[in-house]
Amino acid sequence: MAKVKAPKKIFLDANVVIGMGKPPGGPLMTRLVELVKARFIEIITTDLSITEVAKKHAENDYEVVKEIGRPHFRNIVSNIFHVELPNKSKPEIRLDVLKSYQAATERMFETLDADVLKIDLVKPSSVFQAYSEKSGLFSGEAKKDQFPDAFILECLKAEATEDDPITIISDDSDFDGVDEREEFIELLKSIPELFTDLGLEVEPPEIESFFEENKDRLIELIDKELSDTGLMVSDVEDADIEESTVTDVVIEDFAAFAPLRKGESVVVVGAAIVTATVSFSHPDWDMAMYDSEDKVLIPFDTVSGEKDVELEVEFSMSLLTDDDGDIEQIEEFRFRKDNFLSVELRPSEDFR
Repeated sequence: MAKVKAPKKIFLDANVVIGMGKPPGGPLMTRLVELVKARFIEIITTDLSITEVAKKHAENDYEVVKEIGRPHFRNIVSNIFHVELPNKSKPEIRLDVLKSYQAATERMFETLDADVLKIDLVKPSSVFQAYSEKSGLFSGEAKKDQFPDAFILECLKAEATEDDPITIISDDSDFDGVDEREEFIELLKSIPELFTDLGLEVEPPEIESFFEENKDRLIELIDKELSDTGLMVSDVEDADIEESTVTDVVIEDFAAFAPLRKGESVVVVGAAIVTATVSFSHPDWDMAMYDSEDKVLIPFDTVSGEKDVELEVEFSMSLLTDDDGDIEQIEEFRFRKDNFLSVELRPSEDFR
């Protein structure tokens, strides 16, 4: 009797999970769940990894809502909008946001039926020995901030065997070369690389024509994602993007991955150049007065206006198919990063 092939054991580094979006994740997470249920893969993680994912998402949201922790801000909102905000300090708000994401991240890994390893089971001496010898993750330019990854790697090494190796998926340079140093550890750089490794990558020619035929829908979906994600200005201090409207989208490149069963979704991962019209405001730094005592510029006016900007976004989407495998519609669309996207307001020649 032929031996049944065991599922591939996969560890998802925190940066990869974060890149799939906030819990419960987007199309890539949905496909991972399908692969787990179909016994293609088995997910392994650590309690520290879950906390790192939750912490990153919490930090992003805290930066948006932290002003609620200022009594002056709460009073202004109450007086103008007649809405009572919770009377909490900034540390309390930070903790509430973190607890919320910790619970949501744990639920996300539960949907993957993940085996959660405990960092406490790692002997600190094994990590500190590598640190003192400047070996493993502490070799080369690596510094003491590699300790979380070093503990995670020790967890994985204890679990990996010749018959049951572990594949780490991480685009963090900290893990570069780990598959060469560790006998039963493999390394992939992304979820799409995993899909390709599993033989799921396809090149259906109809996807490009589908994008062209559904460009208005793509613009609509990207516009919504951009509004939800938020835009930052990289080249003008204290500038705010007040509103953005996507006007054009050009798909630069993409890879498509077939469904496990007929009638399910095709997953597409790629990058697009997005053109958007933004309304902005910022202090008038050109007419600001220089305070020689404090050595700072003091602006007296505000500049506002509209501008067309371009930015590149990485995305994942799922496309519904019929029983014949023909694409019917876009099922879900998500940006692949959870960070604020940045744009420039001034052309480079302004700074010559």
